[in-house]
Amino acid sequence: MKLSGYQLFWITSISSMIMFTYIPITLALNEARQDAWISILLGGAVMLAVNWLVLRVCIQNEDKSLVRMMKDLLGTVLGKIIVTAYFAHWFLQMSATVKDMVNFQNLVMLHNTPMPLILFCMLFLVLYAVYKGGLTVISRCAEVIGPIFLFTLFVQLFLNPQQMNLKRILPVYADSGWLNIGAGALSSFNYMMDPSIILMLFFFAESKRAASRAVLWGTAVSVAWGLLATLVLLAVTGPDMASKMVVPVYSLTKMVSILNFIQNIDAFFIPLWLLGAFIKLTTCLFILSYGLSEWSGYRNWRRIACALTVVWLAYIIYSARIVQFSYMFRSPWMTGVFFPMLYVGFPLLLWIVGSVRKRHQAAGYR
Repeated sequence: MKLSGYQLFWITSISSMIMFTYIPITLALNEARQDAWISILLGGAVMLAVNWLVLRVCIQNEDKSLVRMMKDLLGTVLGKIIVTAYFAHWFLQMSATVKDMVNFQNLVMLHNTPMPLILFCMLFLVLYAVYKGGLTVISRCAEVIGPIFLFTLFVQLFLNPQQMNLKRILPVYADSGWLNIGAGALSSFNYMMDPSIILMLFFFAESKRAASRAVLWGTAVSVAWGLLATLVLLAVTGPDMASKMVVPVYSLTKMVSILNFIQNIDAFFIPLWLLGAFIKLTTCLFILSYGLSEWSGYRNWRRIACALTVVWLAYIIYSARIVQFSYMFRSPWMTGVFFPMLYVGFPLLLWIVGSVRKRHQAAGYR
């Protein structure tokens, strides 16, 4: 299984934009109000810097996956312990994404359909794609879905010109201050993209240089879209209404009405959003199954994917009945400690250890 730079670009950008459609924008709005766009801009800059750091680690260890990298640099015991945090993160991220997707379908399309039925159908599709083709199927689906997905999401932002009022974005900075803007940036950047996915996927890249460019460009495109979406949302609805929307970007599509002719474009948005979520979920299931295979020494990662999907289904059905699970993924402990350690702390540690080891090896050859 190999990934081209072009395929990695689409996997990166689709996965990021799916998260952007509802979590980062909402968090920035709650903290910074009409200055949420500044929080998104700052958070995007932080995420680009984090991805640059992650790519440096990947290039240092280009022939190793995340599990092997952890074991070689930090030792077998410590490496296995730390990598389980990434496994837990991917599992929670998959669960949060699929729960939001099922709730979204119940809200806009399948009002009277039982949630377990929607959930079962989606997880079966995700498992089938991963089991039959693995990363090859995921990357080819991303190649086909990506251009249509990206074009549609950018175009739909410009279909509300008659409802935009730039005064709703004013005043800049005066009402929020840097403290709230910074809080919005730090809380939202955790959900713009998952850099830990790169640590796992980079191993499969055909050209490491092309893969590095693809990741940075994919991140930049998704951040640009998120910034533009935030500005349009504020100009159309204002900060008060925008902060109360469950899925802000979808709500924008419901407001489109040009000469009473171009309306109901949410019919295009919904299937594309579901296809984008499919790419996100299949990617997470694949890297988690492959990572567990390396971690446990059991080579058949496809069987692990099957067992993992059963656990995944049971966890989502169980957690749906407990309110606390809905807020766990966005708790202050997760956004302030857990995510920064996964995104910045551990990659920085790996980079330092790898750099020191290379210097010692270079000195030994002299």
